[in-house]
Amino acid sequence: MEFKYPLTNYVYRRFSIPIAKLLKHTGVSPNAVTWFAAFLGFFAAYLIAIREVIAGVVVLFISQILDCADGDLARLKGQTTRRGAYLDSVLDRFVDAGLIIALIALAPADYWFPGVFAIVGTFLVSYTRSRAEAVGAECRVGLATRDFRILAIILGLLLGQVYYLLVFLALMGFFTAFHRMAYSMKQMQ
Repeated sequence: MEFKYPLTNYVYRRFSIPIAKLLKHTGVSPNAVTWFAAFLGFFAAYLIAIREVIAGVVVLFISQILDCADGDLARLKGQTTRRGAYLDSVLDRFVDAGLIIALIALAPADYWFPGVFAIVGTFLVSYTRSRAEAVGAECRVGLATRDFRILAIILGLLLGQVYYLLVFLALMGFFTAFHRMAYSMKQMQ
């Protein structure tokens, strides 16, 4: 298993697959699970912003399990679609932004600067892959995957190191974006 997906491979899938199996014979659609996971992600961000950090981490963890369960459910039901993949990806970006904004809200005067760069870096990680794949390049490289970033957020919150977490997210985001750019550009020569 890849280290880029530590939570998904070693934790989330242990819960998401059984949840998907439970939901398989219900009327619950994969997209409904996607929307609910996103709602929980926003709720986790809200809890973090109001300094209910432990509750926020727990809700974020549940949100991420459900974010895996939607895809598992789609595969089990034979309902994988481009529309569902698109919805999942876009809602993930909204939740990512919400989480970083929640981190900034903990001490806006101190955290706004690294927080802005953390948001930009986070979005660039996704954008560089998306654009590469849109022009036919394969781009599954780089360490700062969403899974890796969520793990960093959880650990940074639990350790109470939000400033360094934001700096880390920014640096890893930019590093991964540049890595993906170089990797993709090489394929397009």
